[in-house]
Amino acid sequence: MPDQPTDEAEGIDVLDRPCEIRMEYSPHRLEQIRRIVGARLRCWGLHKLVYDTSFVATELCSNVRHCADSTFEFVIRRTLDGVRLEVADTSHELVPIPTEPPDLFQPGGRGLFLVAAQASAVGMTPTATGKVVWAEIALGDVDAESAG
Repeated sequence: MPDQPTDEAEGIDVLDRPCEIRMEYSPHRLEQIRRIVGARLRCWGLHKLVYDTSFVATELCSNVRHCADSTFEFVIRRTLDGVRLEVADTSHELVPIPTEPPDLFQPGGRGLFLVAAQASAVGMTPTATGKVVWAEIALGDVDAESAG
């Protein structure tokens, strides 16, 4: 059977592949995203990243509600020192990542600030159909917080 792995190492390699999901935004989908993130991280043995990564994923995906088209793609991929989350949406608007705390009396603007505070790196990349907002979370960052 040529479609079957020839040894155990090839079978394990499948677990390191990115998890890619395309869906319509709904507040109820955020719980699904948290569960998917938690399951994938546990599968990769990255239990310490579950809480922070689930939070960041929720914040990134919730920004899709501002887009005219609520379809988005969510990707979680393993990196050498943690994970990378990507959310592709149809908006071409590239907003600056806040480096200062937002005005608490404004109706929005806190999500990306909180993502930047939790993530090792965060950014936006324009695409032909919109943009990808991404964040990386390193295992070392969580270890340093736990020790302090």
